[in-house]
Amino acid sequence: MIKFRGLRLVSGALIVVMVLGGANGSSTGFSAFWEGASYVSCSYLGGGSHLSISCSDPAVETDIIDRMLTPAQARAAGCDPITITRASDDWEADGGEADDAVVMPQMVATGEPEATYAPRTPDPAVTARVARSWDRIERWLGAHASATLRKLGDPAKPEDLAQWEATRGRRLPDALYASFRRHNGSPGSNLGLQAPPAYDLLDLYSIDSALWRRCQELILWSDARDADAENGRWHGSLVPFADSIEGRNLFIDPRTGRVGQASWLSRVNYGEPMGWPSYADLLEGLADALERGGPLRGWYPVVTAGCELGWARNPGGPQRGGCAGGPPPTPSPTPAAPSHRRWS
Repeated sequence: MIKFRGLRLVSGALIVVMVLGGANGSSTGFSAFWEGASYVSCSYLGGGSHLSISCSDPAVETDIIDRMLTPAQARAAGCDPITITRASDDWEADGGEADDAVVMPQMVATGEPEATYAPRTPDPAVTARVARSWDRIERWLGAHASATLRKLGDPAKPEDLAQWEATRGRRLPDALYASFRRHNGSPGSNLGLQAPPAYDLLDLYSIDSALWRRCQELILWSDARDADAENGRWHGSLVPFADSIEGRNLFIDPRTGRVGQASWLSRVNYGEPMGWPSYADLLEGLADALERGGPLRGWYPVVTAGCELGWARNPGGPQRGGCAGGPPPTPSPTPAAPSHRRWS
């Protein structure tokens, strides 16, 4: 249980709601409810490595700052450290004036050539396995749920994958790398990575936001002794590849290849409903469920009136007519003019 000094739990369980913003200077809100007692709200402003906190009870601010992971503990958990200051202190440091200035990055021309990144070749056997599953999934979607097929992302560029790995100093699991080469996510498509709740595939750069949210949760709310994947908490080495509207994630453990599930203030779960031995196994299970008519871990594929793939507790019966069709043509890339610029 989360404990706050200076607050008393009168009755019932502690209910916590937290809304996490993006990693680029967005705000984060937190609210805690005590049944039969009092209500405390906290808001966060900022992003990245620094947050400013303001709570309706100063004792809660103190407790949050005191119990969060130290920079050394955060790094040991595979996450970049986060510092928190009180909004009241920031206000006094600024002489009682709010700092509303927003500094935007600007492009500055330089004479330096842009960095280039060499794509790699993932394991051919894994690539072939992922490709076969996508062939089956696309074939089924084209025949029964073409609206979902049209919403799948275009292939990620090999140089973008290479840049992501090089600039972050980490390697994508081969199955996920091969999957990105087929489709760079499926935002809003409800591809079928659905268990309660529904999951959407992340695109390449949305991985960063998901990692930041999970690490922020770990640093602010996890006990230091639990900040290790071996103990069931989130760890920065895990690679999220799908998320739900409720803020849950599916992820791959690069050490084992296993697929698990992560949700706020809960230990990671490698079991039901969406834990899998590997990402390739998950895709094969999805393809099997579509071709057989289900179930996928107790959920059956159905087609909505808008010709999109969905899932239901009971079989959907005969497939809806009039939903066959192919994806939109992939536009030919327009060569970009040479640019030698850097951010400053």
